[in-house]
Amino acid sequence: MSTRRISQIALLTALAIVLRFAFAALPNIKPISAIFLVSLCFLPLGDSLWIMALTMLGSSLLFGFSFVVFWQIASFSVVMLLWRLLVIPLIHSKQLPLGFQCLLAGLIPFLYGFAISLPIAWQYGTNPLIYWLYGLSFDVLHSVSTVLFYPIIYSIFRRYYPYEKIST
Repeated sequence: MSTRRISQIALLTALAIVLRFAFAALPNIKPISAIFLVSLCFLPLGDSLWIMALTMLGSSLLFGFSFVVFWQIASFSVVMLLWRLLVIPLIHSKQLPLGFQCLLAGLIPFLYGFAISLPIAWQYGTNPLIYWLYGLSFDVLHSVSTVLFYPIIYSIFRRYYPYEKIST
């Protein structure tokens, strides 16, 4: 891996951690999901997964580390892989305008919320459906913030990568 790629991963991870910390007072209103999804549009899958995993690990040092961090990384990995397989080909072929990308990005927090509820409910021995339903209000806030932050972050990435071929 080149020094440029390592630096890029480190800087985007640091940015995501700082933004997660800056928005800590607002539950589930954070731009990091949008950063992860947009990074998949412009960076290789492996780099985007590194950014996500390091962000979760790094921010857990500030917010508290537990086994739940592992579930966050595993759940968001699945979500990011689905985004990469199903949505990125449409974005690259220019068949998906930014407005629709934002709407699809707004659905991702619900998928993530469901995906992370399953292992956490299993870990604590509770009903997964009930656990997920209790967290649905947080998923709504997460969804709204992702829809709002996605076009902003997308435009920033687009300016940084104006002429480079988008990775596939």
